[in-house]
Amino acid sequence: MSQPITILAPAAFASALNLLAQDMEPGLVTFTFGPATGPAPNSITSRLEAGERFDLVILPVALVDKEIAAGRLSGAPVPVFASTVAFCVSEGAAVPDLSTEAGLWQTLSDAATIGLSAAGSGAFFRDRLVPRSGLGEALSAKLRTITDRPVGQAVAEGLVALGFQQKAELLEVGGITVTDDLPDLARNDTWLALVQGADGQHTAADALAEHLRSTRARDILIAHGLTPAT
Repeated sequence: MSQPITILAPAAFASALNLLAQDMEPGLVTFTFGPATGPAPNSITSRLEAGERFDLVILPVALVDKEIAAGRLSGAPVPVFASTVAFCVSEGAAVPDLSTEAGLWQTLSDAATIGLSAAGSGAFFRDRLVPRSGLGEALSAKLRTITDRPVGQAVAEGLVALGFQQKAELLEVGGITVTDDLPDLARNDTWLALVQGADGQHTAADALAEHLRSTRARDILIAHGLTPAT
């Protein structure tokens, strides 16, 4: 068997990445998952800062650049897929037209409550969409940060009327309808890259990146709401 590879990756993409690992040599790839960043000790950036060693890491490109500059990752990042955000409503509810800015703002204005993640998508909504909405405090008062369950689950259970999170995470939840037909200002497409750990000695990065570009891998990524690298 080839030398095993340990990879640290965002938990939001665990389902897709575990399926990809199953297509490879048994036991070759072991993923460890956690939040991409944040103060939690299991976040990827916290683990790297604490000195944990992994062969490879998958992170948003902006975070990769910071970790390389800090000497905690090395080599040239290889883009592997992009993640976008989406909205969801409970299954059977009317699906709003969010394809235009006017439709987006009207939907947010009409929603009784809006569930957000505590992670990057929630920060994007609060910091970028709210100021551009023109709805100000009225919109902010509707926002609920969901910390004890997936945002989609909170929508399915009726805890909030509308949910906003990474599409890949929403697709994992039953009882909801997901829509990602959004205007550009709401999409927040984020490219993720594969990069070597600080030791920079592992030779598998190129092979793994090539596997992620295979037809089978591309089909898995697309089915999980991700955009493969070309």
